[in-house]
Amino acid sequence: MRKTLQPTLLLLLLALCVGTAWAQQDEPPTLGEDNEGGNFLFIPGIGKIPLPPGARGFGPGNPPGDREEGLAPRRLGPKAAAPHPEPPKSPEERQAQEMSRLFAKLAEAEDEREAQAAAAAILRRWGQSGSDTVDLLAARALAAETAGAPALARNLLDYIVALSPNWPEGFVRRARVMAAEGDVAGALGDLETAARLEPRRFDALEALGSLSEKAGEKKRALEAYRKALEISPRNESLHKNEERLRIEVEGRDI
Repeated sequence: MRKTLQPTLLLLLLALCVGTAWAQQDEPPTLGEDNEGGNFLFIPGIGKIPLPPGARGFGPGNPPGDREEGLAPRRLGPKAAAPHPEPPKSPEERQAQEMSRLFAKLAEAEDEREAQAAAAAILRRWGQSGSDTVDLLAARALAAETAGAPALARNLLDYIVALSPNWPEGFVRRARVMAAEGDVAGALGDLETAARLEPRRFDALEALGSLSEKAGEKKRALEAYRKALEISPRNESLHKNEERLRIEVEGRDI
């Protein structure tokens, strides 16, 4: 009586047959199931070969390397979870990111022309309050200032500061009108407020230095110029003012 071949040995023999037949045929071997639920392997040029219960044939989708002991398929670990996309940034976050980029350009500018371009872009963004009402009033105040009506401009700017006390631009503009009217103390106060609300207001610091110098407060002016230079190191006018005042206040280096 013939002994039944063990499934593993049978599969190895089948693999040899498959390899030989596959190399000679364009059509690969395929797995199938008969009417009684048994599995068979169909090899072109050879025909159907019944498979033992629980055994599966080797093929392109079931190579020997992917099986343990030639029978049970190897279990693969779970797929790595896809990274969650970052949530979209809010308008405030995008604006803060853009301002950080512009200040980096201002600090790292290779020459004064490049620094002036970055400074102009920053000033344009500072000029936007985020409120249509405040922006309209600011435009009218600027028109009044340009037309030589400082009293009207001052009244409008007073209203702007009351409506938007955390908007540094309102204080900078009112300081300019105050200085033009001769109210140096009021202008200095507004410039300090603007610099406190936004410590990177290089324009407010430069104006603070200029007014302080005119008022005879040279140490205060020198400090303001130096703070402005930390933010805008390519500003040649600031460099000249700082050097001149440094000699007057601190003397020449020996």
